[in-house]
Amino acid sequence: MHAEEKIIKGHCPECGSVKNADIVGAHEHEWRHEDESIWSQIDYRILKCRGCDSIYFQRAEVFSENVNYSYDADGETQYEYEVTYSYWPSPLKRPRPSWLGDLVSVDLDLFSILNEVYSGLDNDLAILSATGMRTAFDRATELLDIDPAKTFQQKLEDLFAAGMVGAAEKNTLAVLADAGGAAAHRGWKPDPRQLATMMDIVEAFCHRNFILVSQVDKLKPHIPAKQKRRPASKSAQNLGNL
Repeated sequence: MHAEEKIIKGHCPECGSVKNADIVGAHEHEWRHEDESIWSQIDYRILKCRGCDSIYFQRAEVFSENVNYSYDADGETQYEYEVTYSYWPSPLKRPRPSWLGDLVSVDLDLFSILNEVYSGLDNDLAILSATGMRTAFDRATELLDIDPAKTFQQKLEDLFAAGMVGAAEKNTLAVLADAGGAAAHRGWKPDPRQLATMMDIVEAFCHRNFILVSQVDKLKPHIPAKQKRRPASKSAQNLGNL
């Protein structure tokens, strides 16, 4: 392997996509059909990120039939083989919110449930992720002193009555409940956009009730008090009486 080939682009599980990485280990596997001009090549690489030093695995596959054709300025046909990449650990499908770690001090169970949901999203486990979101909401309501034995609709009514959710959020959470129930009991498999919407709902609810409330309480003492108005001078009072 040439020196310049030891640095390639990869999807670091910590830094993200298109990051420089050193190849610290590699193996190439080739296959060719005995009678036809069909072949494939798979490169297995162990990479070390040049940004954070994380170690991860890259699989790059080329198949002779997967070709992209184009034309150059002279009208000549150009072709380029498609490369299919896969990684382990899997790239994050959804970035973790900056406040996720703060949930550890709130409730370790809720933190663990959400982490499992994120892992499910990373690995395209749609049904398990959707079911986990419903479970995360159930745990969150229990932390808000809502009876865990009640139905989802009853929990929503209690949250609304206690002023913990408004009418709009109540309807939004009801959709989350229906989606989670459909995944758990009817095998419904939401697509990535639907999963993203569901996770938006879960994150917003958890952030507002367990993170934002605490941050607001810490903010209040630092807000300067309103200045009292100075009493009007006698000349100003006389002008006002004219």
